[in-house]
Amino acid sequence: MVCTTFGGRKYSILWVVYHSTEPSEGLFSGTSPTHFYKPNYFHTLDTRTTIMKKLIRVGFLLSLLIAPFISPNAQTAEKSVPIFKDGEAQIIPAFEDPTKWIRHDLWVETEFDTDGDGKLDRMHVAVTRPGQTDTEGLKLPIVYESSPYFAGVVPFVKGLFWDVNHELGKAAKERVHPEVARTGQRPIISNSQIKTWVPRGYIVVHSSSPGTGLSQGSPTVGGDNESLAPKAVIDWLCGRIPRYTSIDGNEEVKAFWSTGKVGMTGTSYNGTIPLAAATTGVDGLEAIIPIAPNTSYYHYYRSNGLVRSPGGYLGEDIDVLFDFIHSGDESKRAYSNKTVRDTEMKNNMDRITGDYNDFWAGRDYLNDMKPMKAALLMSHGFNDWSVMTEHSYRIYAAAKAKGLPAQIYYHQEGHGGPPPMKLMNRWFTRYLHGVENGVENDAKAWIVRENDKMDNPTTYKEYPNPEASNVTLYPTPGAPAQGSLSTEKATKKGTEKLVDNYSFSGPALAQAEITNHRLMYVTPELSSRP
Repeated sequence: MVCTTFGGRKYSILWVVYHSTEPSEGLFSGTSPTHFYKPNYFHTLDTRTTIMKKLIRVGFLLSLLIAPFISPNAQTAEKSVPIFKDGEAQIIPAFEDPTKWIRHDLWVETEFDTDGDGKLDRMHVAVTRPGQTDTEGLKLPIVYESSPYFAGVVPFVKGLFWDVNHELGKAAKERVHPEVARTGQRPIISNSQIKTWVPRGYIVVHSSSPGTGLSQGSPTVGGDNESLAPKAVIDWLCGRIPRYTSIDGNEEVKAFWSTGKVGMTGTSYNGTIPLAAATTGVDGLEAIIPIAPNTSYYHYYRSNGLVRSPGGYLGEDIDVLFDFIHSGDESKRAYSNKTVRDTEMKNNMDRITGDYNDFWAGRDYLNDMKPMKAALLMSHGFNDWSVMTEHSYRIYAAAKAKGLPAQIYYHQEGHGGPPPMKLMNRWFTRYLHGVENGVENDAKAWIVRENDKMDNPTTYKEYPNPEASNVTLYPTPGAPAQGSLSTEKATKKGTEKLVDNYSFSGPALAQAEITNHRLMYVTPELSSRP
């Protein structure tokens, strides 16, 4: 009897040896056997050698004969796991096939009731994960995106925005309030992020923010519930609270496939929510990558006591955005409209003076930074006239002051624009998978210079560049053409005037050679580079 191994399991094989009457006739030579092996057959060294060779041949033949009958289940298949190279998670072929992904949805109960029904609001959550989380017991970290936009928005109808054609200090006429036609099909909330992160060994989670889609509650546009909602989802992902298979049922299912390490990302409002969640200090939110986030609704809709319209949306205000995203339960909308839009917002947003007050202070995430502990990779465009770059820098500076891991990426484009994949991959690899890739020792600032591609930023020790210095520029008159900016004081002083006409767009006025509707002062072309 001989022991051998197939597919990681041991098997015993009994070799029954027989021979013909003549020693020269080989085993399995076709001659009928006359007797079983007898001990006295091993009399000479030559005879022993011959028989051992023949025994080896028999063992090999028997192995071939029984191999087809060994169950494939007896073999231990190699499990699929994340792989890392140069500090980045790699695409795993076993995770790449969408037909093998598991997609399901659920509801997570929060700690607030903002739709007036006397019950705690539940958030609608969707999960996309590799099949191996079921078949192989694989646990993976999560990339999470939350949004008020997933279930649709209102159309841009006439009268949606405030009419700005009125005298200063006077109230504008009332605007219209169109309704959102909710869209979407369970169990999918969104397909964003999944093709990027699932093949690299992550689970992707989406949720609709309060009062949107199939999430209960009311939109508040920066209110506390929009911070506490993603916190609840993260609490569930970390096993601290239950989730339910239906919006009003009690059947619980656990996130058994989660490592309890969560990262968040998204653009614009979807980039604001990661910051909102991080300011709660929730355990398990290890890293965030906000892209063009609105970090203060006062800075977004007001500017030093003036009412401001975000670039491209003249007459927009916080109550307009409320209508724009309010895609939740139709039967609850009247309550939310009355409570949030027509009372809290109407009484406090103050389109007359534009002053800062408690309403706006409660929607400024810089005021809520104390509990934050997530690693921050911030992204923004220098030419974003919707969410100005001050939104990202003020949070980045505060995170640095707290001693948090923080990096910032700036590019030359407008609203949106994520960091290069390499930066995001290294960030999540370090803080979600826990791979020591040295990202915390990388450059702190990544700046795409003029005419460079977005995936080719120049690195700096910090932002602003520590080697830079302030330069004082002096305007020189030139209206109705262009004036100039120089490092030397103008010898001639004077007064220049313009006629403000809102029917001309900013880009059109900037490109005009001569016009009395703007004043513009321009430096010579800058030529120096680091």
